[in-house]
Amino acid sequence: MKFIIAVDCEGVACVVGEPGGSLTRSANMAFAREQATRETNAAIRALFNSGAEQVVVWDNHGDGANLIFDQLDSRGEIVLGTGFSRRFPTLDGSYAGVLMIGYHAKAGTACGVLAHTYCSAAYRCIRINGMEMGEIALDGAVAGELGVPVICVASDQHGCDEALQHMPWLETVITKEGFGRHCAKSKHPLIVEERIEQAVERAVATLDEKRPFRFDSPVMMELQFTTWCRCLKAMIRRSGWRICKAKTLRKSLPSMLEWQC
Repeated sequence: MKFIIAVDCEGVACVVGEPGGSLTRSANMAFAREQATRETNAAIRALFNSGAEQVVVWDNHGDGANLIFDQLDSRGEIVLGTGFSRRFPTLDGSYAGVLMIGYHAKAGTACGVLAHTYCSAAYRCIRINGMEMGEIALDGAVAGELGVPVICVASDQHGCDEALQHMPWLETVITKEGFGRHCAKSKHPLIVEERIEQAVERAVATLDEKRPFRFDSPVMMELQFTTWCRCLKAMIRRSGWRICKAKTLRKSLPSMLEWQC
């Protein structure tokens, strides 16, 4: 069995960033990198304990070089950096499942810790077939196009709720309870790591209940930007996108495999 672990940083335990900027530029980022690494290791251990033959870790926060690589479980292979042609690089139909560690709620989520959708400076929201979607559903749909189910998500309670709305078969691990963008009541990091191990083992044990998640086709995607400048620049740089409303581009995609955030 092969699995891929997609790792973001905002959703891990005891991470809230600080007002006025992104997590990456905050003093909390050093801990976020360490905790994301530990939570990923918990998932790797559980996967191999459950019979995995190969585990790939995809570092997808920001520039894709955030985890403390020499502290990762050496059995995991690492996909990192930017410039890939699509989300979930290297993923194909030979994988048994996808796990999401450190993910977060979509842009605009009330009390979602560091809630955003891909880039808070660029996107006000992203809609699929008229419905606002976050990174959990968007990335999950890319995996689903390849026939691979998401089997476990670790996030704050808002991210976990969002995941279950789209993929009710998931195992989820709530890392913290958000009270605002930069405040939360977090589980202790060691407790979160233990619960991730348990959830991943349950997820693998019930693989036959998991389903690939897909959007109805064709996929009508709308990107609402924070400024007109960003919207117009994106239209120039992206092929086939057209303005449909204020600061918003629209395009019909035959497949989510064409999506590049």
